[in-house]
Amino acid sequence: MTFTNIKIHSLNGLWRRSGLWWLVGAVFLLSACTSLSPLAPEAPSERIAQLWQQHVQSVNAQTDWTLSARIAAHSEDDGWNGKLYWQQKKDTYQLSFNAPFGQGGLQLDGGPQQVEMRTSDGQAMVAADVESLLFQQLGWRLPLNSLRYWVRGVPVPASGKAPLLAFDEKGRLARLQQFHWQIAYPAYRQVDGLMLPRKVYLENGEISVRLVIDRWESGNSD
Repeated sequence: MTFTNIKIHSLNGLWRRSGLWWLVGAVFLLSACTSLSPLAPEAPSERIAQLWQQHVQSVNAQTDWTLSARIAAHSEDDGWNGKLYWQQKKDTYQLSFNAPFGQGGLQLDGGPQQVEMRTSDGQAMVAADVESLLFQQLGWRLPLNSLRYWVRGVPVPASGKAPLLAFDEKGRLARLQQFHWQIAYPAYRQVDGLMLPRKVYLENGEISVRLVIDRWESGNSD
C-alpha cells in the first residue's frame, strides 16, 4: 500500500528569541510524501478482527513507555524539523522538542490537570490545555492528547464517533481516520513482544506531520 491562560508572545518573536526558528522545508521526511486520501468504511475479516483486538489490548495495557523520534511538519506557510523525546507514565508525560544545530528547544511536563512549558531561553508557561498552549505559543496544533494513542498505532478509545480503520495483513493499523486527522502507518518494529509503529504520518488539511521513531522503550524507564 502506498501512503500517498498566560500572556502570549507572537509566534515569530517567541521562536526567534528562544532559538526555535527551525529549518524551513523539512526536506528529510516530507519530500517523498503525498496527501492521504480519505478512508472508506470497510469491514475486516474475522481473522483480522481477532488479531486487531489482541493487538490493541496488548498495546493499551502498556501504560508506561518512552520514544525518541525525528519529527517534521509542513503547513502552507512553513516547514520545520527536529527531534522529539516523549516519556509517558500512565496519565503524566514529559516531552522535549529540540531543533537541529543547537537552535533551541522546549519541554512540556503535564498531566490531566495542567501542563508546563519551558523554553531554552528560560521562559516558563503553565496552562490547563496542552494543545491550546502549543497553538498560542507556536502557531500550530499538535493533538498531543490523541497522539498519545495514535503514535502507538491505536485509536483514541471511547471518543464518541467511531474512527475509520484500515488494517494490514497482520491485524495492525495501516490507516486511521479520527477527529479530522488522517494517519498512516507505513512501518512497524517489534519492541519487547509488541509491534509498535516505526513511522507515523498525520494530516488534517492544514498541517502534515511525519514521525520516524528511532527508539522505543516499553515498561518503566527508570
